[in-house]
Amino acid sequence: MITRILQRIVLLGGAILAAANLQVRGELHYVGVDDGRFLPATLNVKTGDTVVWINLDDSASHTTTSDVQFPDPNAWHALLFAQGDVFSKVFNNPGNFTYKDKADLGTGTVIVTAVRAPSIALESPRMSGGQFLFEATGLTVGKASVLEFSTNLIHWTAVSTNLANNISMTFTNGVNPGARFFRVYQLP
Repeated sequence: MITRILQRIVLLGGAILAAANLQVRGELHYVGVDDGRFLPATLNVKTGDTVVWINLDDSASHTTTSDVQFPDPNAWHALLFAQGDVFSKVFNNPGNFTYKDKADLGTGTVIVTAVRAPSIALESPRMSGGQFLFEATGLTVGKASVLEFSTNLIHWTAVSTNLANNISMTFTNGVNPGARFFRVYQLP
């Protein structure tokens, strides 16, 4: 019993190292597959999170197969042939996603909750020292903020890209003739 637990810990550690090479936008969540069961059977995640399935069974192959069919973008199917095999999926859409192990008929559910993106607002427009200034609020610290301008609200040109070190940032622009519109968005 102790040996089997230690083997699983070593496998989980190896799977975590393998998953470290994944392109992850949100949080990582792990589901073990063993004896035809998903552990945990129900997992709550947020949009953008990644779920990693790990075959912990030393004597059987397993699958993780969604109950929705291809070409639905929420569909997936993976064979976890050997102990230590991993499969990952990023969940971009909210909803309840049920799946099964076709080999042993175990079932699981990933419940995905939508994450409301912060609302970025442009505030406090003003002139100072011959410059046009305004504040962007609602930023996410550590994400790149892109400032763009347009003269017609159709074609946009990037002015600057800055890493947000606070939830608000002051943007400074030279004064130009004619109307100029500004927008700020953050990169994922």
